[in-house]
Amino acid sequence: MKRILWSITIALCLGWMGVSQAGTPSSLVIQVPESFYQHPVRLLNPYLNYWHNRAEAAETVGLSSFQAQNYTTSSCEADAKGQALIVIEPNMFYNPQSGIFYSEITAKVYSQSTAETALSKPLMTVKGLGQSRGWLTYNVENATHKSYQQAFDQVISQLQQNPAFQQSLAQTPVQTYQALCNSINTLSQPKAFF
Repeated sequence: MKRILWSITIALCLGWMGVSQAGTPSSLVIQVPESFYQHPVRLLNPYLNYWHNRAEAAETVGLSSFQAQNYTTSSCEADAKGQALIVIEPNMFYNPQSGIFYSEITAKVYSQSTAETALSKPLMTVKGLGQSRGWLTYNVENATHKSYQQAFDQVISQLQQNPAFQQSLAQTPVQTYQALCNSINTLSQPKAFF
C-alpha cells in the first residue's frame, strides 16, 4: 500500500513539474506601424461620414487575442521586449448594402532585433480575414472589434501551426525590439492601405 501511494505521489510531482515547464508562455512584441495611426479609413456609406481608426482597434484586439492564447505581449511603446516582433497591418472595409464589416490582418513576424531586418524579408507573413454584421448608425466599434477578432483568430492559428514560428520562439531568447520598431515606423507603407 505504501509503495502504491509513494509511486502515485512521485507521478503527480513529475506531472506538475512537466506542466510548470511546458506552461512558460512565449513573449511577443506587437506593433502597428505609425502610418496606420496617422491615416484612419473612411467606411463607405452614402449618407454618413464615418472615419475608423483601425490602428487603435487592431492593436487592442491583437494584444487581447494573443494574451488569450497564453502569450505574454508588450507593445513598442512599452518595453518592447520579447522573443519575436509581430508587425500588424490592419485593413477594414464596410459594405453598406449588406451591413457587413470586412477586416484583413497581415502579420509579419521578425525574430531578429536588429534594425537592418526591417528592410529584409520577415521570418514569415500570414493573413487573416474576418467579417461582422453591423450598421454605421449603431455600435460601430463593437462590430469592427468582432471582425478583427475573427481575423486575429486565423492569424494566431496559422502561427501556432507553423513549425518555423514555433522553433523560432523556442530558440530565441528575450531581447529588446525598440530599434526595429523605430525603423519600421520610419518605413513608408504602400498607398494601397490608405
